[in-house]
Amino acid sequence: MTTAVEGEELTPLELRPDLEQVIKFCGFSWAFPRFFYDVDAARAQGMPGTLVPGPLKLGLLYRALDEWLDGRGWICQVRAAHRRPDITGRPVTIAGRVARVFDEKGRTRADVELAVINEEGQPSVRGFGVVEFND
Repeated sequence: MTTAVEGEELTPLELRPDLEQVIKFCGFSWAFPRFFYDVDAARAQGMPGTLVPGPLKLGLLYRALDEWLDGRGWICQVRAAHRRPDITGRPVTIAGRVARVFDEKGRTRADVELAVINEEGQPSVRGFGVVEFND
């Protein structure tokens, strides 16, 4: 199949962002808020542990879309609204569903609803992606 079908579910991507991944992200992005890597700093902010950075979670949405596309096209854009923090080392599931398939300037595109779901089954991030399929 080269395109998608409205209502099609992306295969859930189950991940567990760990402290090493978060520290590497902080280094790559040159952003070092202590609550991302220091449990005492996170607890001082009222969190039960270190946090997964929002831009890293956005990257997880890109990863899920890219794996779903599997070379059939490319990602045009991804947007996300962060609803609640995720704690480092806890499982998250990246889920998605094709909301709309449409033609734009002779190219087949799809709008995809995305979410990062925490271990309690609550969305910590709600997102939206647009993909374009190869002809």
